[in-house]
Order: sequence, then C-alpha cells, then structure tokens
Amino acid sequence: MKKRILALLLTVCLLVCFAVPALGAGGNVARMYLCYRWSGAPSLGHVWVYVENLTNHALQVGAYTVPAGQGVSVGNFGLTRADGNGTYYNVESYCANHYSVSGMVSNRTDLTQSELNSVSSAILQQNLWLPLGSNCTDFACRVWNAGGGATVVSLGLPVFTKWQILAHGNGGFVQMTNVSADQVKKQHGSGGGATLSTCSAGTISKQIG
Repeated sequence: MKKRILALLLTVCLLVCFAVPALGAGGNVARMYLCYRWSGAPSLGHVWVYVENLTNHALQVGAYTVPAGQGVSVGNFGLTRADGNGTYYNVESYCANHYSVSGMVSNRTDLTQSELNSVSSAILQQNLWLPLGSNCTDFACRVWNAGGGATVVSLGLPVFTKWQILAHGNGGFVQMTNVSADQVKKQHGSGGGATLSTCSAGTISKQIG
C-alpha cells in the first residue's frame, strides 16, 4: 500500500514538473539588454533593446514570438531602412551577425513574466519615428525603463544613452541570435492589433545605424 501511494505521489510530481514551463534562475523568464552602437555621422549612433528568452518555451516580445533559447532585437528606425519608419524586430540581430558591430556597449537586466509583459506593452505602444521625441533613443529608453532596470533618461541623442549605459553597465554583451532574413520583421500598427511583415532586402543591406 505504501509503495502504491509513493508511486502515485511520484507520478503527480512528474506531471506537475512537466506541465509547468521552466523558468530561468530566480523566476526570471528573459534577459533584456539596452544597447548602443556608434555608426558615424550623420546618424550619431543607434540605441535598441535585445531580449533573450531564458525559458524552454516560446515567449511573446511585443508582436514577435521568440523561440526557446533565442532572442530578438527591437529598435526604432527612421529614414535608414527601406521599409519605412517605425518599429523593427531583428534588424540589429541580423546586422550584428553580417556586418561590423564595433563600438557597441550594453547594460542588462533580468525580467520576470510580469516585467516582460510591461516591456511588450511599451514596445507595442508606438510605431512611429520622429527626429525628436520619438526616435530610436526615446523608444529604447522607454522600453528599457518598463522592465524595471536602472532608469535611463532619454535626452534625444544616442550618445547620452551611451554614457548612462557605461555608468550603470553590469556585464558586457552576449552574441545576438544569428537570425535568418525572413526573421527580420517590420511592425504595422500599434497596441493589440499590431501585425508583422517580413522586411525587404533593402532593410538588411546596411549596418546598424
């Protein structure tokens, strides 16, 4: 009788373990990086976020689904991308694995599911680029701050974010996922109704910036 009860308890434990998605250390599901890269005048650099999936299941980051063990870069672009201005997924990841990424610095913070939800909401809020008030720096800082890391103040120019990253930097940068061209996406619309389309070759034909 005792053996049967023990076997039953063991079976229940195994079922629970396999039914609950695995989390990262300390209940964190993702790791987010705030990144800067100098790309020369006239762009004065570029700021973006990179979110790494720490679980063994897919995670939603904005409008993009990140497979287990992979990550996604999310950035705001103006006139430098062929598919128009707004929010892009994996432009930086693709470019980092095909072109030079010298001069890149980053800061990182780990995210619980609740914090990741806040990050996703911040990503989806706006799909617009303007030279002031809604550029790559404003976008990335807003998304980063939604995750609860060390607060970064957007002062409009990417270089000011670089200085804050260096002041709060806590551990370098991991290699971004080497995504394929069909994983580079452009967001259309905002909020819960946002959709994605695969970017044209012109969008990924140049370096980050």
